[in-house]
Amino acid sequence: MRGKHSVVFAVFLLFSAFANGETKTYFSPDDDTQQVVLDFAASSQKSILVAAYSFTCAPLADLLVQKHAAGLDVRLVLDKTEAGGKAEKIQLAKLAAAGIPFEVGTSQKHRAMHLKVMIVDRKSVLSGSYNFTTTARSENNSFDITTDDPARAARFAAVWQEIWDWMAAN
Repeated sequence: MRGKHSVVFAVFLLFSAFANGETKTYFSPDDDTQQVVLDFAASSQKSILVAAYSFTCAPLADLLVQKHAAGLDVRLVLDKTEAGGKAEKIQLAKLAAAGIPFEVGTSQKHRAMHLKVMIVDRKSVLSGSYNFTTTARSENNSFDITTDDPARAARFAAVWQEIWDWMAAN
């Protein structure tokens, strides 16, 4: 690891030992994962940053539109290959019509953008194997939600911003 991210990671490691955050893990199909994701997004007061390999969950798209309309900073980075799918195009059209900024592209190595994360209010993070799709709740997936851990959120937000910048430039 080199450059600015190694510094961010070192700070992350330092502060992780002192984090006040709580982490809970959820598994689909056993847990009501879609509702947990929706509740997590609904808890936002300032911002929601999403990185998604696949994004077809209509209730989540509707919630993001509501949060954006309420004045929150809502932005997404999405994988180019998956964004071309029929079900995903419907949700992306909804986001675009609402004026929600999003970037669609690849990773810096021109491969799949496979990160799956939601950062709420720059202090809480949902991350794991869970795609933001309607079918994810019926498949074997998992994710963790860490609340009130700004250092962890900053680490994910830095990576999210790097992806955003890459996609915007390429």
